[in-house]
Amino acid sequence: MFHMFSDESKAQGYITAAVVVPAGSVASVRSTCHEWAMPGSRRFHAQKESIARRRVALASLVAMSGEVRIVLVESTQGRLQIEARKAHLGALARWASGAAVSRWVIERDETVQVKDRRTLGEARAGRADADFEYVHLPAAQDPVLWAADLAAWGWARRGEFRATIRPLVVARIRV
Repeated sequence: MFHMFSDESKAQGYITAAVVVPAGSVASVRSTCHEWAMPGSRRFHAQKESIARRRVALASLVAMSGEVRIVLVESTQGRLQIEARKAHLGALARWASGAAVSRWVIERDETVQVKDRRTLGEARAGRADADFEYVHLPAAQDPVLWAADLAAWGWARRGEFRATIRPLVVARIRV
């Protein structure tokens, strides 16, 4: 069984990154991600960190390659964000259903949480294999969400950042 953690980037189109971790490795991955935050900070946020801190976090993420996989969902620019989010959640729900995901943690965005629940309800309706639970949590509450943030940010930035996380990517879904 796996746990999945997702966050999005709106920098280059709409990109959702899901970090997938074996259930037995979540505590270890969470502990490693927690080290990325500056002393006294409640969280790590890739967009707000220095290049040096991003590189350290990326190296740490790649070092967890035996425990961490990344699934990416991408939309082109020009698509409304609310439509893209719905499509991305649906695509990830379908992927999770076939990948033994038992728990999905989605970074909380209060403005779309009700729509997210409706979208996930529709995506899971009538699917016997869609038995995962999902929760919306603030990023500060679970450091593995920081890994999803970093993956989405790195993929959107392209270049060396995308190249660094590419070995962890097990699926790219375009919607």
